[in-house]
This record gives sequence, structure tokens and C-alpha cells, in this order.
Amino acid sequence: MRWLSFFILAYIAIGLQLGISHAMEWHQAKPYFSLLAVVFIALNAPRDATLLGAFILGILQDITSQGTMGLFAFSYGCMAIFIFSVQSAVYRKHPLTQFVLTLIGGLVTGTVLAVHDWLRGPGPGAAGLFYSAIYTAILSPFVIGFLQRIGPVFGFDEARGSRSVINIKRS
Repeated sequence: MRWLSFFILAYIAIGLQLGISHAMEWHQAKPYFSLLAVVFIALNAPRDATLLGAFILGILQDITSQGTMGLFAFSYGCMAIFIFSVQSAVYRKHPLTQFVLTLIGGLVTGTVLAVHDWLRGPGPGAAGLFYSAIYTAILSPFVIGFLQRIGPVFGFDEARGSRSVINIKRS
């Protein structure tokens, strides 16, 4: 993975999150663009880059949301582990795959934030977090589909998904 391209993606995702997510808000639900970036990275990058990228995006989301530090980083890291574990079993360019994985990631993030709010006091509200997960999942085929089209900019290995179990050489 090319890290300069990743940091540009992270900058754009966090910028969109700060800039237009409040304008796109609908009944306490707003899209999480950093979540979409994490799903895209987790679907395409190798394991180490996936985990590091998800953690970096989570830390950036924590810094900009001015909440408790580490909640988004933890939930995005858990989500990246799950998505990477199913990465070879799914067709990563299919819109339904992107929708389901984003929905699962949004529900994981919403659950982590809701448990934290339940333990520590009032926060944004669990209902708004779960509506945001659905809203973000609806946007995922469009955003991740666009990112898949410009995927070569990130330097992902396209042959990774078609590994052979048995490698036979003839001499």
C-alpha cells in the first residue's frame, strides 16, 4: 500500500466527516466517511497495512470528534481484523459485500460507543449511532465503488485475491 495515497484518503475522509456530515444529517443519523475508508482499506490491503491504517483512521476520528480517545481506534481495529479475516472469502467489488461489511462495521462501532456511553454517562445516544451505521452502509456501494475504481493509486496487489493453494513447479 502506498502510504502517501493513504494519508490523502484519510485527510479527505476526515475532512468530509468534519465538513459535510452535519449537512447530510437525517434524524440524528450522519454518515461516517472514515468508516468507509476503513472498510475500503480492509478489503484491499495486506494485514499489517490494514491494521495500521484502521488504527490511524480511528485515532484521527477520535481527535476530530473530541470524544473519549481510543474508542474509534479500538472499534475500527476490531472491524479491520474481522474484515481482513473474511477478505479472501468475499468478492470485494460487489456492492452487497461492501454494504454488509460496512453495516457490520458500523454496528460494531455503534456498540462500542453505546457501551461506553452506558458506562460513563450520556453521549450521542445509541439510536443515533445505529441509524448512522445504516446510513453509512447505504452510502458504501457508491463511495467504496468509486474508491475501487481508483484502487491502483493505492498500490494494492490485485493478484492477492486469487492465490493458489498448491504451487507446483515443473523443472
